[in-house]
Order: sequence, then structure tokens, then C-alpha cells
Amino acid sequence: MTEPSATVEQPHEVLPHVDHGMSIGIAAAISIVSIVVVTGSTYAVVKGTLSSGMTRLLAVVSLLSLVAMAYGLIELALAVVATTTERRRKAREVTERRKGNRARKPTPP
Repeated sequence: MTEPSATVEQPHEVLPHVDHGMSIGIAAAISIVSIVVVTGSTYAVVKGTLSSGMTRLLAVVSLLSLVAMAYGLIELALAVVATTTERRRKAREVTERRKGNRARKPTPP
């Protein structure tokens, strides 16, 4: 005898929202601003026309901006991966919902 639950369509499980981190726009903005600051402050330090204290301050700013640039680029890469993953997941959900001739065929063993 077949189980009654086998013939009844099971409702789709609702998954909780997962935070995927920083958006691509924000990560790109952090990276671009940091690149501009690193370039400008490094140029001013190398040029050497400023006072000793200002040169040291710009060197510190350059190093901190370099760290921010690395952080922004890493977050940008992670945001691109998260966006691609989310698109694939949504496409898979649409494919699994199809019925009849358009339904997803099981892969042969």
C-alpha cells in the first residue's frame, strides 16, 4: 500500500535569508577611493617637497589606504562570487518548479 504522503506534493521549504556580505558597488567604491588616496599620497611622499612631519603623515595615510584597498578588492571578489551563486540558485529554483514537458529530467545513473 502506498503511503498517502508520497502522493501529496510536499510544500517547498522556506530557507532563512543569508547575508552575503558587502554589495559590489560598495566594495568597488572602497577600492577606487583607496587606490586614489594611495596614489596621491605616495606621489606626494616620493616627490619630497613637503615637511618631514607631513611626509610621515602621508606615508601613514598611504599605508592605511593600501590596507583598505586590499580589503575592498577582497570584498569585491567575494561579492562577485556571492552574486553569481545567488543567480545560479534562483535559476535552479525556477528549473525545479517547472511542470510537465518543461520539468527537470533526473540524471541517469
